[in-house]
Amino acid sequence: MNSGMLKIVFGLVAVFVILTTVNIGYQRMKKGYTTETALLSVGSDSEQVRGVFIRNEEVVTYNGSGVINYEVADGGKLGIGSVIANVYSNENQIKIKQRIRNLENTLALLERISNPGTTNTAQPSDISELLNEKYKGFLYNREQGDLSALKAEREEMVVLLSTYQLVTGKHSGYGPRMESIKSEMTSLAIAQEPPLDVITANRAAYFVSYADGYEQQLTLDNVESLTVEQLQSITDNPKTDANIVGKLIDGYSWVLAAVVDNSERIYQLEDRVTLKFSSTSETVSGEIIMLNRNEGDDKTVIAIRCETLTHDLVQHRTETVEIIRGEYRGIMVPRSALHFRTLTEDVKDPETGEISTVTENHRGVYVLNGEQPEFRKLEVLYEGADYVISAQNAGNGYLLLYDSIITEGIDADGT
Repeated sequence: MNSGMLKIVFGLVAVFVILTTVNIGYQRMKKGYTTETALLSVGSDSEQVRGVFIRNEEVVTYNGSGVINYEVADGGKLGIGSVIANVYSNENQIKIKQRIRNLENTLALLERISNPGTTNTAQPSDISELLNEKYKGFLYNREQGDLSALKAEREEMVVLLSTYQLVTGKHSGYGPRMESIKSEMTSLAIAQEPPLDVITANRAAYFVSYADGYEQQLTLDNVESLTVEQLQSITDNPKTDANIVGKLIDGYSWVLAAVVDNSERIYQLEDRVTLKFSSTSETVSGEIIMLNRNEGDDKTVIAIRCETLTHDLVQHRTETVEIIRGEYRGIMVPRSALHFRTLTEDVKDPETGEISTVTENHRGVYVLNGEQPEFRKLEVLYEGADYVISAQNAGNGYLLLYDSIITEGIDADGT
């Protein structure tokens, strides 16, 4: 076939495609169909509650004078005799200590950048590629709210960028800067005074730098006696007592208590649920250990035991929490598109292999198959307020991914 004939054939095909597309669009406009593409989504069977954190805690106090400088972050683990805080004579001593620490970190970073083993073997193209990867990781951790990982990615980017400048000759080196830092650290060390006192842990525990007055009232031993009124009266206000250093938390096990409506028995003992908190992006898995219905099913006190303890999870006594009972992945369908239709089908018995004719009323949607509406069944996994989630690849006659769901312009009989 010569090139001229090929051009004619391709031209005819193009015209056919254009006419078909125009015709389909015209038919949709003529019949007034409004469609929506069937896409994958995740539906959560969940509810939001006001949760109360319950842990075994002991308040740590200090009655002496001076300024306290913490040596452990909230949620940090302590051993017996571990230093919780140092006590200094004034704020300036704390500033000196913090400045020395910052200079030590900077010096370590510059020494790493200036390592001959790194600069002599590094190639600009390799460094550039690694920078792109670290930048993507930086953006991801920023979206996830992971501050520790974000800081680590940032330091790696600084090392790579500085190494790139050294390798390409755009920077002569960091020797003078390193000598200046060492000189300043020597001067600060002379001005630094030893602490007046040291506050230590009397046992292995986790630490939090505040107390709120509920430490004796809310313990793991009295969870079963909690009432709706008790939980509703608890506030999230740390105490301002100058003698309070913080508190020790025994172990990493804790309980979240809340008031829920369990009249439909959606919660059962030993069920596993996932908790999502308003203050952090991380989720925590837990087990339901108590359902106290003394005040009626519509006001049930629920207790969920968890085994994860982090900095973010010790910052509050109460918090808005989403209890997720399950998550369902499938095709999202708006309720406005749902229809019922009676279908007569041949059904094969999986055990005997016999085929029988069955007439049933099915819930489903109408989709556009070319120009014509066609009924597709749904295998509903989850029902939300204004949508349902249908299983993907449910079988012949069921809704498929990327089908054009008719949301408006179709009657119950498909016309």
